[in-house]
Amino acid sequence: MVIMGLLMKGPTHGYDLKQTLERDLSPFFEVSATPLYYTLKKLEQEGLVTKWSTVSGRRPKKDVYSLTAKGQEEIKDLLLKNITYLHRPSFNLDISLYFLNFLNSPDVVKTLKGRLRELRKVKFLLDRQKKGLKLDAARRREYIITAHNIRFTEAEMEFVRDLMEAFSQGSLDKAKVFNEVKKEHDRR
Repeated sequence: MVIMGLLMKGPTHGYDLKQTLERDLSPFFEVSATPLYYTLKKLEQEGLVTKWSTVSGRRPKKDVYSLTAKGQEEIKDLLLKNITYLHRPSFNLDISLYFLNFLNSPDVVKTLKGRLRELRKVKFLLDRQKKGLKLDAARRREYIITAHNIRFTEAEMEFVRDLMEAFSQGSLDKAKVFNEVKKEHDRR
């Protein structure tokens, strides 16, 4: 879907797609340019993308990719469906939480402090990124994605702090982690 989205801008060389994936999208998504040419070939076989070759001077030939009309309709449909698709995020933390009874509280609190430090770093970088994007109207969509990631990170930080407090007090049964969503965040 990401590659088709990039092709909505117009015909592009495979190398340019790879650069955009690595440079522009990797701060926002877990994307890899590794399967790029395989994906482009598959999209071409499905009639969603066309390919042609160009030569410029003595340079080697380059393949240029473009969305077909079918591809343009397909990506628009996919993007709209993706807005409503809810996929439960997967957290490595959840695996450890499942097996908490095998861990001792001091080790868990120490490790959670480390997680909180890393989350603070992520939030700092996201805040800095958001400030840089705020002034540039052409990058508004990146600003929105960054704001979404900030909220997500803040929620995770709050959860980790609550979990640390519960482990520090030695009472998970009455921990507010399990009781309720904080009122200021409950927008139902």
